Amino acid sequence: MAEAATGATDTSLPPPPPHVVLMASPGAGHLIPLAELARRLVSDHGFAVTVVTIASLSDPATDAAVLSSLPASVATAVLPPVALDDLPADIGFGSVMFELVRRSVPHLRPLVVGSPAAAIVCDFFGTPALALAAELGVPGYVFFPTSISFISVVRSVVELHDGAAAGEYRDLPDPLVLPGCAPLRHGDIPDGFRDSADPVYAYVLEEGRRYGGADGFLARSDTRTGLLFSLRSSHICD
Repeated sequence: MAEAATGATDTSLPPPPPHVVLMASPGAGHLIPLAELARRLVSDHGFAVTVVTIASLSDPATDAAVLSSLPASVATAVLPPVALDDLPADIGFGSVMFELVRRSVPHLRPLVVGSPAAAIVCDFFGTPALALAAELGVPGYVFFPTSISFISVVRSVVELHDGAAAGEYRDLPDPLVLPGCAPLRHGDIPDGFRDSADPVYAYVLEEGRRYGGADGFLARSDTRTGLLFSLRSSHICD
């Protein structure tokens, strides 16, 4: 009688691909670049990706159209609406966006915990997610599809307030001189950076300070070398 084979069969499976969570702020201008990043992470790097959108202030039809163009392997999730009716009636749209994302981030936690992430990526408005990433022990990144010079402007705001008292806000100089860039007049920088008395300025400063907690920034590879060197040598982009 032939003996039965006794050798153990190796049933081990390859490890799953890294899971990256991309959180988009409301608006097609935020979602479309992040969707392209998701597509490249899947096609070029073999990552598993979840794109997270925020229900409040979003156009469901636009979001659906963008997300439907993604590879079938890209998962999607929508964070529920949050209450904003306690905000002042005259609050500006930029301030609303910052506050909306801040209030939405707690709803991101169960999604990340339920499907463990290798990294969390947010856009400019989404830096409250960096604290969640740090708490969960995963890297947190900020995605900049536009000019990385914007980070240098934010850095200037933060450095201008080193040693400032709580509630003290200072205007950027005019012109603003950035390492590796041409000087910028006030008319050349975004509205939220021009007037320290504008309520959104406080949000910009808070966002900029949170950049120090990012593990890195995702930006175009054609950025000027001088500017990159300056950012890497600062406490904003270590």
